Amino acid sequence: MAILTTLTPALWLVMRRLAWAALRPAAPRLDALDARAARRLREACERLGVIFVKLGQLLGVRADFLPPPYVAELRRLQDDVMPADFRYVRAALEREFGMPLSLAFDAFDETPLATASIGQVHRARYAGRDVAVKFLRPDTRERLALDLRLLRWWSRLGRRIDPRRQWKLIDDILDAVESGFFEESDFAAEREHAERLRAQLAGLPGVYVPYTVPARCTPNVLTLEFCSGARIADVAQLRAWGVDTDALLNRLVELYARMMLLDGYYHADPHPGNFLVQPDGTLVLLDFGLVRELSEATRRTLYDAARAALGGDLRRVVDCLYASGMLAPESPRAEAERFVVAFARLSVAFNNDTRGRVAALEDLFRRHPGLQFAIPPDLLYAFRLVQMLEGVASNFRPGWNVIADGGDGLAAAFAAFVLDGPPAGSASPFNRLVDTLRFGFGAAARTLADRLGILARVLAR
Repeated sequence: MAILTTLTPALWLVMRRLAWAALRPAAPRLDALDARAARRLREACERLGVIFVKLGQLLGVRADFLPPPYVAELRRLQDDVMPADFRYVRAALEREFGMPLSLAFDAFDETPLATASIGQVHRARYAGRDVAVKFLRPDTRERLALDLRLLRWWSRLGRRIDPRRQWKLIDDILDAVESGFFEESDFAAEREHAERLRAQLAGLPGVYVPYTVPARCTPNVLTLEFCSGARIADVAQLRAWGVDTDALLNRLVELYARMMLLDGYYHADPHPGNFLVQPDGTLVLLDFGLVRELSEATRRTLYDAARAALGGDLRRVVDCLYASGMLAPESPRAEAERFVVAFARLSVAFNNDTRGRVAALEDLFRRHPGLQFAIPPDLLYAFRLVQMLEGVASNFRPGWNVIADGGDGLAAAFAAFVLDGPPAGSASPFNRLVDTLRFGFGAAARTLADRLGILARVLAR
């Protein structure tokens, strides 16, 4: 009941805004309605707690999908949620460290650097170094458990009302959300994630992971090196520094393609509040609470699917959908092939129109009722990640698409496969070299790559 009474007024304002826009598209009154509705929606998400803050964060990255007032308000949920009272902060930290805060740190700033759904971050000094201290907000685990029980109840109710819908997708999402949120609230695990990613990415130019301060880490407190920089969504500041935003986007794509396909261990929460950009363009990763590891079989399937999609081999893409578990074995093969062909055309046709692409996708799914889709646990966060990366990129280039526009970053990652090797069982080194030429180095190289590919097929006979 609390959710309904809190959220209903905000949703009512949003509905009024949509109705007014339909009747009078150019009416100045829309600006006032947008501002009020966006503020009420953000405040409702804050009051409802962890899950709704996360949902607001997801919406807030879609600058290509929502009107600017909504993006501006919901973006505040990334690192500007209402802070916990500092009296609680002091008591919680002193309880964790078993000593007064003045002894635990040389200095401690009472004003938080960032406040989000699960953690709150303060700047401090320790052993002569600037550090960032993150602690768990009060009652987080208890409120999360209650929200999840309620959402599962809604899912069961929905299954009874309309059993034809694919409710298994909802259950898969809730399972992943539950495991992900409880993992995010374990700061001892987050420390391990940060240290492993720091070692894994140490040799990647233009990317930095802050070091941890083990002496000031507990299961409820994480202390890291303090890093300065601008938020990745602060386009004006990045351009004032002369940061090449196209190069930055390609670095982001390369980073995630390497983490997911080459290493199999990746940072799974890429909303704008979790990236800083320094004046020289270095990308700093923050918040390591949500990290995922892909099995070798999943990595191999993703690699093969990416290779097939970039090469236009749509039948191989369908093979990968079945192999990954995204398509149930009983789904008709011919219908699956028609779906993938239509999906590929749709992605090109709506490359710069996110809203149109979403509507067309919904229609596409409706026209293929024989296909039974599922989201394997390994892949749920991978799909969410692609959406969030496109949301981050939309701040610089509205309508940006990973496959259509992230070619340079993908090519760099494919080049790494040539040098380091992809997951076991994937394409041969020769085919990896062909891929890298085809997708990374211009029309002449693509022609050469195509001829090399033909030669490879002849030799294979």
